[in-house]
This record gives sequence, C-alpha cells and structure tokens, in this order.
Amino acid sequence: MALLGIDVGTSGCKVVAFRENGEVLSSSGKEYPFITPRPGWLEIDPEKIWEAVCTALGEVGRDLREPISALAVTSHGETLIPLGRDGRPLTFAIANFDVRANRYVAFFRERFDPFHLFSVTGMPLHGMYTVNKILWLRDHEPEIFERTWKFSCVEDFIVFRLTGEEPAMDYSLASRTMMFDVRRKAWAWEILEAVGISKERLPRVLPSGTPVGSLREDLARDFGLRGKILVATGGHDQPCGVLGCGVSSPGEAMYGIGTSECVALNIGPSPFLTKEMMENGFCCYPHVTEGDYITLAYIASGGSLVRWFRDAIAPDKKQEARELGKDPYRVLFEHLPEGPVPLFVLPHFAGSGTPYLDEHSRGAIVGLTLAASRWEIFRAILESLTYEMKVNLDLFEAFGLPIVDLRAVGGGARSLEWLRMKADILGKTLLLPETEEAVALGTAILAGKAAGIFAHAREGIAAMVRFRGKVEPSLERHETYGRYYSVYQKVYNGLKEVHELLSMLQGEEESREE
Repeated sequence: MALLGIDVGTSGCKVVAFRENGEVLSSSGKEYPFITPRPGWLEIDPEKIWEAVCTALGEVGRDLREPISALAVTSHGETLIPLGRDGRPLTFAIANFDVRANRYVAFFRERFDPFHLFSVTGMPLHGMYTVNKILWLRDHEPEIFERTWKFSCVEDFIVFRLTGEEPAMDYSLASRTMMFDVRRKAWAWEILEAVGISKERLPRVLPSGTPVGSLREDLARDFGLRGKILVATGGHDQPCGVLGCGVSSPGEAMYGIGTSECVALNIGPSPFLTKEMMENGFCCYPHVTEGDYITLAYIASGGSLVRWFRDAIAPDKKQEARELGKDPYRVLFEHLPEGPVPLFVLPHFAGSGTPYLDEHSRGAIVGLTLAASRWEIFRAILESLTYEMKVNLDLFEAFGLPIVDLRAVGGGARSLEWLRMKADILGKTLLLPETEEAVALGTAILAGKAAGIFAHAREGIAAMVRFRGKVEPSLERHETYGRYYSVYQKVYNGLKEVHELLSMLQGEEESREE
C-alpha cells in the first residue's frame, strides 16, 4: 500500500507516493504563477493551485501500480483564501509574503501588549500573518469580507476540495494565522473579538494526522485511483519537513537549504515563550508530532542569492554549463576558492529574517578591494549565509535550546563543499537524509498515522526515514572561521542606519511617482 504526501508551496505543488518503508514510488510537481497587481502585493489564483494539485495527483495516480491507503496535505503558511458559501474563492489568495497588511501591526499594538499576544499565539507581532490580511479585507473589500463563509488557508482549502467535507486545518498551520492559542490549541477568542469574526467563520482545527474524510469518488476516477482513500490533515510545511528528516527528540533540527534558509528545531513538549524569543523574532507553535512544539530561524535569502550570483555575476558560466550539459551550480562550485575569504555579504537581498525582522535592511558586500575576484564573492555569499544562520543558532543555545544535530535538506544539500563549509562554521554535524522530499515524506507519515498504519509519528520515522551519510565539522577550521564570524557579527549593526536612510529615500521616490 502507498502513502501520499501533497506539498503545496507558494509557487508550485508536489505530490509524492511512498511505500510504507519510505521508498519513493512516483512523484509529480506542477507550478502556478504569482500575480503582482501592485509593488509589494503578491497574489495566487486558488483555482490554479487546485488545478496543479489535480494534475500532479492524476500523473502520480496513473503511474502507480499499487493502491493508496491514505494521503495528507501540507502547505506554506499565512496565505488567505476567502471562501463563499458555495465553497468557491471570492478573490485571489493574498499570499504569505504580500506586504499590504503590514500596517495592521499598529492595530494590534494599540489593543494588546505584544508579549501577551506572543504568549497566546506563539507568533512575534508581524504583518505577514493571516489575521492582518483579514483586517485588510475588512477595511478595503468590505463586501468580500461580509460574504466570506470561511477565512481559509491553503491546507484546509485543498482538503476541502479533495473531500467535500467542511474545511479543516491542523494546529501547526492554524498557528501561522496569529489567531490560534498555542497552549489551549483552539482559536483565541480575544483576537477574534478584536478582529470582529466568529470561530464559525474559520476552519475546524484538528491534530496533524487526523482523518477528515475520503477522497471524492469522482476525483478518484479522474486520477485513476482505486479503492477508498483516506484524506488527513498534514501541517505547515516546515514542521512536516522536520518530521520527514527524522527529527523526533528535543535538540534535533532540520536545516532547509533552499530558496530561503530555515532551521526548524524541536523544543519538546512545553512551549518556550520568553521575552527573549519574542524580541528576536522566534516563533513557537505546535509541531506535527504528538505534543511537541517547534521554533524556526530563517534567512529570507538562500539559494535565491546563489541564483543571483549565477545570473548577475557569472552568466558566462551558466552558458558554459548549457554547452557542456552540466548543472550550472556544479560549474560554479568548480571555481570555489579555499576559504575563509576576507569578504562578507549581508544576505538581506530579500529583506532580513530572524533575529532582526528588519524591513529596511538590504544586501551588502563588505571588504571589497581591487584584488577581489568574483569567485571570492561567491564563497563570501556561501560563508555569510551560514554566519547569518549561526547568529540565530547561537541565540537558541544562549536561551537554553541546545542543538544536537542538523538534518540538511533542500537543493543546497546536494553540494558537499557547501555542507562541509556549514559544518565547519557552525561546529555541528550535518546528517543527510536519503530522500530530498522531506516535506512530502513527513506528510506521508502523517497520512500513515491517520490510517492506523503507524501508532504515532515516531513509529513512522522508524519505518520510513533513512540517511545516506553525515558531514562532521573540522575543529581546526571551526576555530579559524570563528575569527571571521566575530567580524561578521558587526556587519548588520554597522549598516543598519545606512539601510534605514536608503529605505526612506526609496519611499520618497515611490511617493513622487504615485
């Protein structure tokens, strides 16, 4: 019997079928476009998301030679999909990184002590959360606000379409709305009251790996699937990835090295909701494993910064790779000089992540001389992304959240050179899961739990997660990198005022253009 994980991201979805031992049987991925009606606005057509999921499910279904017992859905967080009473979206989805609702941070500051809000929701006050998008809809699209039956996110929208049952989402995704009480594991009444909506206008909330219904018969026929297929709650994509790379105990963490970089740390059965966590932008919310909580550290740039270097600084190597039939990133790494290099890159090209959450911060290259080569800049990008993550991990450990090891997943985990660099800078062992599809695998484990194949998520880890190796740090290189890291730690604060002034200038220019 097969288990399916459906992973719905911001720009595409992936459907992966696994055997109960973790072997990949079939997979399919489909993309959908962003809509950017104004600068800073980011929308997605929910029907395009649904079409992509259906297409990928159909391709996997037609490819499989064995029946599916269950599937679960994971998705990115914060995106808002207002649904009418007929279950159809009333407007395009307001995507997670859309900035139009940022001004509602002031709305909450006027009504709540920020630490009280953090103590209830586990989310540091920020404009990206779903509740702010609902407020924007209330004030700017009042007719749509009034007509909305369910203020839905992506996981529950897809589960609803697959089953026809009332929308339901898991605790981890509900937390990303900033309307969820992470201790009580229920909608937070005081926040709903402030916003002016009832819990009846929100999806049901259930533990991850809970059955919601069965795949609609008409869809099963369309997808070429046989038998009754259970559909279950999955979770927010980051904790699903944590589960899929075998994290089962406090101190174990996933290091996602993709378009952005993220470390997701299992902090155990008690929420860790201190002022220090809030002040450094670290969230704390229910994990997809039973009773555990999770926290995240992230850099908005990651692989996207490597892609920028490829396209803006080394386009000739991209062409060379095409002519040689090689992966263009592999060609870049062939030119990587020995390190560390005396250059630093502040990797805030797409804004900062934790611990700063600074909307004004920009990217910068520091330490350039006439002798600097583009390949030294390339290495500085790779090193500095890891320095930036070390800033976060050092704070975790200072707060009493030790990190035992990191499980590396994502496109960046394919580069042994970069993994060695990361292990040396962080002074941590990197474990390498066998599958790159950690998010889908974690979601499939939750499907197996819902179907009764696994008694709990940890049993699913034992059955389905395998590792292909590990990268150990060099003590000597770690000590050398430590001297460079002490300099890197001064870069953000040294440029903070400059970036605020640049942001002000840009705002003035945009105002004149309007």
